[in-house]
Amino acid sequence: MKLIAAFLLAHTGAYVLFVLSWVVLGGGALSGRVDGGDFVIWAALLAGSVPCHLAATRLQSSISLRLGGLLRQRLVRGTLGLDRDELRGQGVGRLLGRVLEVEAVESLAVGGGLLGLVACVELVIAGVALGAASVPALAILVAWVGITLVVARRYLRARQAWTESRLELTDDIVAKMLGHRTRLAQQSPADWHVGEDDLLRRYENRSRQLDRRLVVLSAVCTRGWVVIGVTGLWISATDVAVGIGGVALAAGALRSLTAGLGDIADASTAWANLKPLTRPISYPISEVVSVADDGPLLDAESVTFRPALDGVNLRVGTGERLLVTGNSGSGKSTLVSLLAGLRMPHHGTIRLHGRSLQDIGEHEWRRRVVLSPQFHENHLMLGSLAFNLLVGRGWPATADDLDDAQAVCEQLGLGPLLNRMPSGLHQIVGETGWQLSHGERSLVFLARALLQNPDVLVLDETLGALDPATQHQVVTVLDKIEPAVVLVHHGNSGSRGTV
Repeated sequence: MKLIAAFLLAHTGAYVLFVLSWVVLGGGALSGRVDGGDFVIWAALLAGSVPCHLAATRLQSSISLRLGGLLRQRLVRGTLGLDRDELRGQGVGRLLGRVLEVEAVESLAVGGGLLGLVACVELVIAGVALGAASVPALAILVAWVGITLVVARRYLRARQAWTESRLELTDDIVAKMLGHRTRLAQQSPADWHVGEDDLLRRYENRSRQLDRRLVVLSAVCTRGWVVIGVTGLWISATDVAVGIGGVALAAGALRSLTAGLGDIADASTAWANLKPLTRPISYPISEVVSVADDGPLLDAESVTFRPALDGVNLRVGTGERLLVTGNSGSGKSTLVSLLAGLRMPHHGTIRLHGRSLQDIGEHEWRRRVVLSPQFHENHLMLGSLAFNLLVGRGWPATADDLDDAQAVCEQLGLGPLLNRMPSGLHQIVGETGWQLSHGERSLVFLARALLQNPDVLVLDETLGALDPATQHQVVTVLDKIEPAVVLVHHGNSGSRGTV
C-alpha cells in the first residue's frame, strides 16, 4: 500500500505541475500579456514535473514486479495443492488455457489497476476545473462516468463469454493433437471435424460482440464526451476558457479510465479462470519437526477414502517389503497416494514414525515417503537424463550426485542405455530429445525414486513394463536396499505379502 500511495502522490504531483504550467502560459496568452517571466515559470513547472514522472514510472515498475511475483508464488502453491481427481475431470487443453492467462493477469491487472487509479486522480482535477467554470458540465461529467462504468460492465460480460469459447477451442484442439494417432487409426475421416464448425461459429459471434463492446468503451465513451461536455458549457459557463480546459482534461482522463477499465475487465476474466489454480493447499503445512526413528515406520488405521477404500489398516516396519495386489479399480493406486501424502483420507489416520502429515509437514513427509506413480502419471521432462534422475534430490547436481545416479542406473540395467547415448547422463531426453522405450522409462522412474534416499519407497505398477529378466534384476536390487518397499502389482485378488 505504501508503494501505491507513493505512486499516486508522484503521478499527481507530475500531473498538477503539468496542468499549472499550461494554466500560466494559457492565462497569459488569453489576456494578451505574455512576457519572459511567464515562460520562465512555465519552464520551471515543466522541469519540476520530470522528477515526479520518473519517480512514478519507477514505482510502477516496482509494484508490477512485486505483484507479479506474489501472483506466481500463489499460482505454484495452489497448483501443487489441487486435488488429483479434480484435475482428471478437466481436459489438458482447458488447463493449458488457464495457465496461459497468467501473463494476462500479471500485465493487465497491474497496468489496468494503476491506470484506473491515475484516471480517477485526473478526473478529480478535471472536475475541479469544470466545477469552477460550469456546474451543468460537471454534472454531465459525473453522469458520463457512470455511463462509462455501465458500458465497461457489459464489456466484461462479453469478454467472459468470449474467453469461454476460446478455452473450448483450446481444449478441443489440444485433445485432438494428443489423440491424433488413435483418431487416424480408428475414427472415420468424415468424423474428424465434427463439431468444429459450431465451436468456430460460436467463437466468431462472441468475438464480434466483444469488438462492438470494445469500440463503444474505447471510442464512443471518450470522444462522445467532448461533444457532451461542450454542450454543458454552452448551457451555462462562467469561464469558457477554463471550461474548455476542463473538458480537454476530462477527455484525457476518460481515455485513461476506459483503457484501465478494459484491462481490468480482461484481467478479471483471466483471474476467474485462474482462480481454481490459486486456492490454498487443502491441509496445513507445518514447520519441519524432528522425526524419531523408533516405533512403527508407517501405519494406517481405519483409513477410508470413498468410494475406493473403507476401513483399511496397514503397518510397514523398517526394512520390510509389502506386496499389494488386486483387480483393476480395487483402490491400490488410491491407497499408495494416501500413503505418499498426495491425498488426505476422508476418515482414519496415517502416521509416519507415529506422527501425522500435519505434524511432520508436507515437505518432510514426501522426502521420507517417495512414490513412483504409474507409468501414465509419471513423466520425463525435457532436459538431461541426469536432471530427470536427480530432480527429486536437488538441482544443480554435485559430482557425488552424478556418481550416485550412474551407479543406480548400472544396478538397474540402464548401463547399456548410457553407453549408447553420446552424452551419457547429460544426454537430452524427452519429447524432442532421445526417445526411451517404456521399459527404460520405468527404470528411470525407479532410479529417480531410489536416488531420493527415502525411508519408504512406494512403487505403483513400476515393474509392469519390464521383461521377466529385468524384473528379476530390479527385485534383486530392491531386496538389498535399506528403505521399506511397498510394491503395487496388478493381480487377480487383493492381498499383501513379502516381495
